Amino acid sequence: MAEKKAAKDFEKKISKPKMLKIAKNILKNKKLCLNCLGRQFGMISTGLTNRERGIIITKILYKNSFKEPSKCDACGGIFKNLGKIAEKAVKKLKDFEFETFVVGTKLSDDIVMKEESLWEYSDTDYAEPIKSEINRELGKLIEKKTHKKSNEEKPDITIIFDLRKNEIFFETAPLYIYGRYNKLVRGIPQTKWDMYKETVEDIIAKPFMKATRGKAHALHATGREDIDAKCFAWRPFVLEINQPKKRKIDLKKIADEINRSKKVVVKDLRFSDKKEVVEIKTKKPNKTYRVLVEFEKPVENIEIVKKIIGVIDQRTPKRVLHRRADKIRRKRVKNIRWKRINDKKYEFEITGEAGLYIKELVSGDDGRTKPSIAELLNNPAKVKELDVIKIHIPDRLKR
Repeated sequence: MAEKKAAKDFEKKISKPKMLKIAKNILKNKKLCLNCLGRQFGMISTGLTNRERGIIITKILYKNSFKEPSKCDACGGIFKNLGKIAEKAVKKLKDFEFETFVVGTKLSDDIVMKEESLWEYSDTDYAEPIKSEINRELGKLIEKKTHKKSNEEKPDITIIFDLRKNEIFFETAPLYIYGRYNKLVRGIPQTKWDMYKETVEDIIAKPFMKATRGKAHALHATGREDIDAKCFAWRPFVLEINQPKKRKIDLKKIADEINRSKKVVVKDLRFSDKKEVVEIKTKKPNKTYRVLVEFEKPVENIEIVKKIIGVIDQRTPKRVLHRRADKIRRKRVKNIRWKRINDKKYEFEITGEAGLYIKELVSGDDGRTKPSIAELLNNPAKVKELDVIKIHIPDRLKR
């Protein structure tokens, strides 16, 4: 019913003398297939394909005597071969898991020039670009053959038809996995570092890459612990997997595999999105650390370390000066507690703002951090062990 109404509406509009004159002029000088003819008037109405528009135009002009040319002067026969082109893509798509897709095309310069020449010659203001029609019609064919949905806003896969070379390429949308991790061993960095063979990211990503057959990965986390620090705070992260072929994966099975490494353990795995990556990276929560400190001399008057609570001026530590700007940062120590191990060794629990350098808070870093625990006690101090034990993320920021 709607299609008949759309056809009548188009027939009424195209029957105007101005429109018929344009159509006659085009067909007098160009051999066009029905798709390319109808496309010159594609912006006039909705509810019809360009081929259906072409049929209506030729019936008005030639009754039933119009014969479609074997080769179109505009598309060169592309529309006649769309079924075969789509079938070729469908066969290759069997290697991918997806629910939504979008189609893109690359056309030869010759086709583009022919289209622009036709527009200039016909003087039509109602034409739809050929690329738009090809994308749409290929999309319809692929939808029908795969039972998947075309979705320009959020496609799982982009199908690129390079009609210049008769090739098809596929670009899959990244897969995002949210989770939280603990690092149980010292000596491994969170992300890639040339000096280290293994990273937290690698340990987490390995089973995901195997399951998804992705090409690359990136770990986005709420901060990072030092290489020689452990993390028992269940640090939030999102793992981004690029160009995955498989999207339906067993997160519980993957978590079990990661946890068997006994170096990193994960929990709360779930599918995520790019928006959460931004949230993860922009959160700046307070953190609590367990710090085992060894002093040069026996400690006297330990209570004085309470004065560390408050604002700290930290000049960029010497150990990171090669990769960070040399400037003073003001950070706040929120709380400090301690437990005596012996005269020269204490275990501290320190809560501070994100970005507070704990090792330098203890040692003073040759006066670059003020005040420091070493300065307050007038006793050189060194961190022997450092663990992140809590990341203070407000409930409203937790998903």
